[in-house]
Amino acid sequence: MMYKVIFCVLLPGMLLFSMAVKGSIRDAIVRLPVSDTLLLLGDSAFEKGLVLKGTNTNAVCRDRFIFPFGENNGRAQWELAEWGSRFQLAGIKRRIHRKRIIYATRGKKIAFEKPAGNCRVAMNVTASDEYPVPRKAGEDWAHLLVEQTFTKKPYLKDLEALIFKFSGRLTKAVLRMKKKDFDPGLHTAQFQLFITVQDLNPASPNHGDFLWFGIPFYDYRYKDIRMYAAQDLGKSDATGKFIYSMGSADFMKGSFHSGAWITIYKDILPMMKDAVKLAKQRGYLKGSAIEDLGVSSMNLGWEVPGTLDVGFEFKGLDLLGVLRP
Repeated sequence: MMYKVIFCVLLPGMLLFSMAVKGSIRDAIVRLPVSDTLLLLGDSAFEKGLVLKGTNTNAVCRDRFIFPFGENNGRAQWELAEWGSRFQLAGIKRRIHRKRIIYATRGKKIAFEKPAGNCRVAMNVTASDEYPVPRKAGEDWAHLLVEQTFTKKPYLKDLEALIFKFSGRLTKAVLRMKKKDFDPGLHTAQFQLFITVQDLNPASPNHGDFLWFGIPFYDYRYKDIRMYAAQDLGKSDATGKFIYSMGSADFMKGSFHSGAWITIYKDILPMMKDAVKLAKQRGYLKGSAIEDLGVSSMNLGWEVPGTLDVGFEFKGLDLLGVLRP
């Protein structure tokens, strides 16, 4: 899945809360008992491992795993997708370097560490290994995504706020193709998060339909990423669903292009409701009432349709649902 013109051709901590969320909501969250909040993400420290889904969306694997912090009897809640890649992490043995646990093969690397008990994840894509020649329109592109289906899937109508927490930084971005071959409508590298807003009502005639709600952290082409809304297209296995991706100014200050750590603490529920409204105006989610819609899953990571070698690391990822009284 890609967004923007690609489709046309193509801290944590309550101290920072007042910077991103209205005071009334902030104060409400401080007063709320645990029973009035939902931690949507499971296993935020990746202690139960990850399922390796493979490289082909038409032949998804479920029986291969990596366990960065040792094998755990609990069921893995995270999945790792490598769609469109020529290389796989399956069968790769982990190595440890300066307390960082690394899984790497040609084309990609993912690493985990726990400084002070907090999990930090680094994700790198080496697209110069993936593309012998510049990628052409209609061809697949390399992905490296961590994904999770939520165990608890709250309806939007039951939420007072949906708080997104994240700290990250860009560690590498190098163009590995000739500038004359670079087409900004076809080639880029994007690090982003998508949440599915889905019809969760079994009695709904459109049960299961969904839209993609995007949080774009980095795009090689733009320091200031604009809001984008359109259909998911660009390759043969695209979902055809509506994509609403916020503008970067909607949820953060500055740009990850700087290479500095940036922390985000943001109530994304209002913009998610805007996404639903716009989707319906454009003819999507037909048969789904707004009361039927909730949040069901997420994916986070790289999509790299251009010949770029890139890296990003993050920590403090969380998604908190605040229930209505």
